[in-house]
Amino acid sequence: MKIAVVGAGHGGCAVAGVYGLKGHQVTLCKLGATLHQPNFERIAATNRIEVRGIEGEGVVTLRRVTRDPGEALDGAEVVLVFYVSNFHEEVARRLAPHLRDGQLVVLGPGYAGSLLFEAACARVGNTSDVLYAELETLPHSCRIVEPGVIEICSKNYRHPLATFPASRVQSAVDRLTPVLGECVAKSNILEVALHNPNLSIHTAGTIMSAAHIEQSGDSFAMYKHAFSESIWKIVNKIDAEKMAVMERVGGKPTPYFEEFVLRTFEDLTTDPMKGFEHYANEAPKGPNTIQTRYLTEDVPMGLGLLSSLGRCAGIPTPMSDSFIHLACAIHDRDYWAEARTVEKLWPGSLDELVDYVQHGK
Repeated sequence: MKIAVVGAGHGGCAVAGVYGLKGHQVTLCKLGATLHQPNFERIAATNRIEVRGIEGEGVVTLRRVTRDPGEALDGAEVVLVFYVSNFHEEVARRLAPHLRDGQLVVLGPGYAGSLLFEAACARVGNTSDVLYAELETLPHSCRIVEPGVIEICSKNYRHPLATFPASRVQSAVDRLTPVLGECVAKSNILEVALHNPNLSIHTAGTIMSAAHIEQSGDSFAMYKHAFSESIWKIVNKIDAEKMAVMERVGGKPTPYFEEFVLRTFEDLTTDPMKGFEHYANEAPKGPNTIQTRYLTEDVPMGLGLLSSLGRCAGIPTPMSDSFIHLACAIHDRDYWAEARTVEKLWPGSLDELVDYVQHGK
């Protein structure tokens, strides 16, 4: 299969390498000019990525390495947009003129960003029949360990996803299973957005460990060090808010640990807490600074969206709102203004939005 990967950070390089090892023809595209520059320059110079870790080891020759979105998307059957979701609007603007009939665009993480891509296509008059799919999380935990080298620490055994519109989800499942592995259909992209574990795990784990992170530096490992009985109580409160809102927007309100086991373990009878301990031992260390996407992304894109959906539905979200306020104070930054909200995604009512994500136009 011809796959275009848009985003050359840890997640994008991981899937480019892993799916290349599996025999797919992969193009890697980098749009930005700030993070991971030496890594991308090395890959561009050699046209190769070296893969290490649990998904196999080897050196993959890529189909293309480019900064040109038109070149990257040309001939691609699947477009994997593995980009920090704060930048979805800019990525959508850059890709919209080049999307074509029959392409499947996958956002990881999604946070309902499909709606921004659909709007960007409408603005440039692109009426191509594009199917959008969104993932709850990236397929791998991974790190760029040196320029041109990606190490895979752990992987998801299942990939819950939804499509925009929701009525076409089986098509995406059928097309992506040969690439990602077992895909699990979810109700709609709002459900998938709220099932993203990072809106509770990253935010609570980082904010409640702020002093530890600032004092420990490179020795801090959030999944090992941040979660005690008290912190799990906080996570569960956010989770309860998430499930109440999820039910209102047409999703299935399953708790964090149920989704965690579904994604992360081949054996669905795995004890969740023992499973989390196992995952913590595999996961990369970090964050080593409080200026981390665990807050800069997951507060406005995750908690912000949850809070906005709750407000429109008349469902209080006091715990989520509290963490947004704390993140604003820690970073001296207005995450309420940056938040992904219902109003930024859709001009009408919440009921109209839910109908739209289910059925499309």
